[in-house]
Amino acid sequence: MDTLINLIIGRAKMTINERINRVILCICIVLMVSFSFVTFIGVSNSKDYAKDISQSIGNEALETSSDILREEKQKDLIYSIEERTQFILSEISDFYGDIRLLERVVNEINGHPENFRPHPARLGSEFQEGDVAALRYAPFISLDELSTPQLRYENDMLGNLQDLFYFFSLKYRNPDFWDAPTFGILTESGIGIMADSAVTLEQWRTSNDSADFWNNPLYTEAKKAWLEGRKNEPIYTSTYSPGINRNFGVFSCSIPYEVDGNFGGVIFFSILMDELAYLVEPATATNDEFNFVMNAEGRVILSSKEKSSDLKELQLVYDNPPDIRESQNAALAEIAKKMSVGEKSIEEIELNGNSYYVAYAPIKELRWSLGVVLPANEVTETIEENRTIIQTLTEEKVKTLDHRFLMVMFAMFVIAFALWVAVTTLIGRKLATKFVKPIKELSEGVREISTGNFKKRLEIVRTGDEIESLSITFNAMTDELQSYIENLRTVTAEKERIAAELDVAKNIQLSMLPREFPPFPDKTEFEIYARMEAAKEVGGDFYDFYLADENHLVVTIADVSGKGIPAALFMMTSKTVLKNFVLMANTADDLAAAMTCANTQLCQNNEELMFVTVFLAMLDLKTGRLIYVSAAHNNPLIYQDGEYKYLPKPKKSYALGIRPRSTYEQGELQMTPGDILFLYTDGVTEAENVEQELYSNDRLEKFLNSTDKNLELEELLSEVRKSIKDYAGGAK
Repeated sequence: MDTLINLIIGRAKMTINERINRVILCICIVLMVSFSFVTFIGVSNSKDYAKDISQSIGNEALETSSDILREEKQKDLIYSIEERTQFILSEISDFYGDIRLLERVVNEINGHPENFRPHPARLGSEFQEGDVAALRYAPFISLDELSTPQLRYENDMLGNLQDLFYFFSLKYRNPDFWDAPTFGILTESGIGIMADSAVTLEQWRTSNDSADFWNNPLYTEAKKAWLEGRKNEPIYTSTYSPGINRNFGVFSCSIPYEVDGNFGGVIFFSILMDELAYLVEPATATNDEFNFVMNAEGRVILSSKEKSSDLKELQLVYDNPPDIRESQNAALAEIAKKMSVGEKSIEEIELNGNSYYVAYAPIKELRWSLGVVLPANEVTETIEENRTIIQTLTEEKVKTLDHRFLMVMFAMFVIAFALWVAVTTLIGRKLATKFVKPIKELSEGVREISTGNFKKRLEIVRTGDEIESLSITFNAMTDELQSYIENLRTVTAEKERIAAELDVAKNIQLSMLPREFPPFPDKTEFEIYARMEAAKEVGGDFYDFYLADENHLVVTIADVSGKGIPAALFMMTSKTVLKNFVLMANTADDLAAAMTCANTQLCQNNEELMFVTVFLAMLDLKTGRLIYVSAAHNNPLIYQDGEYKYLPKPKKSYALGIRPRSTYEQGELQMTPGDILFLYTDGVTEAENVEQELYSNDRLEKFLNSTDKNLELEELLSEVRKSIKDYAGGAK
């Protein structure tokens, strides 16, 4: 100890001032070394704590945003299924509106028979060409009784409904139906008049004229409702067997009617359940959505999928369908029980080891319930993307903290060295305290943020150095996380709304194009086929064809500038204007004038300066004379004399909607049997490959000339489409 003291104090001949300075210097060295060690431990611990807090904030933000996204997705699913139930109900309500019309006519016939002539319906066995409705009689009356005054009078008067039946047969002659609905009336006295446009003349003549419809649910349930005082409500029956050798059920809607205050009979429609399958088709074809309808007895009556290894319990079974409420899968059975009593919810279940979301809502008027099944990964896909973004953001902030802490530690050691050289132990101690205290205050502030309060702002530690910068960095990080979560919620909702609206717009646009081929079955002078590849967004391409009269076929193909909703609206306007002016034309030679008038009208109030290129042609079906007009559209090709070549293009050819005073001239071509006119839009010749080279007009002409000239038109278009796809390769 004495030796150490002597070393500190120094040699015996040193002055007191030198010794005091040496003692102070040694004390400062010891204190600075001790202070530096303590400071290093404190800063290191604070750094680790701050990193833990930062990661905690990131995890909290991840959980919060994931919950928000999951809730929004589930809300959208519930909203979607509610819209679907309204759609199903509105489709069924169309049938109900028709039988209400029949009811009004029946009341008019019974109330004012003097306004109607006898118009009896024939028995099916006596059916003639042109008849639309057949007479049926109940088993409790005989064929001879049909000639009694009462029954003959009923047939004479109610037979006036045949005109309406004919109208309904035309109304429901739709490609969405395989078999049209059956409309009819059954009287309490035992006769019925019914129409089914899908039944052939031969089937009517060979059918049984006596049919026991009076014991059918469509009659018995409607009569029961009338007797119970429910006279003005539709009676929707449960599905039942049609009584013939078929594997699927029948759905009916009926209403009772009165005669002089007494029950007079029932007016009804019925339709095979298979014809309602389109009601459960998924809204989009880009996911694995699966829709089904279950009745109050827990049995699936409609389904959008035929085969599925996971969801086979929810597929449509025609022969003795199972009661889903008794499923071996307890979760699925519980959902079926809730659906059968009209509940609405969304639940996550597991089927064959795979997770699904099941959303369901009642269709109360029909005593049905609609279910939508989605794979869980479709709901969680956005959540996983959000997880990746937040984790990346958190990792970046942690790296920033490490960098800041290193800078703070370096600055502290520099200051400690300066204090070791220049200041006393008192100043050194105060400075050490000043360095450690702000970090502790910073840690206390971060602790509250870690609880999930992203709106909390840290009090800036005004040290003027890296510690103050670190406080500002923490506040910036919480602001960014809060802003990101809010923006994510808004952007997600807006994207889903816009996507849904564009999808509806695209479906409306496609529905305006003729898609039934052959479009004119009774016309054998020509064949026509068209195809439009649906794009990911709404566009302005369209085609149209129609008969101007018995001997003239009009064909149109066009391309509107731009994309999206404006292009779709301009497309519908252009299509309508062109057709109106063409139909107003007196002769085929007025086709150029019709194009000029259409251009004049489309130029009016065209503030967005949109335009459309058009190729318009009219073919005389008797002579083969083809008159055509082009408005800057791609030049079609004509197949004649064994080869395809481009049509001569008229000199005056301007896009519609740009120059109000533009005039057009028409070209003429004589077509003979076997000639083919090939029309297209620029999406064909301007398709690009991976080197951004165009498909081109020459390549199209060469390919058409290389095809088999005996191909059907549909096959020809498929071959052209395949050629374009092969040329594009992996290009977008």
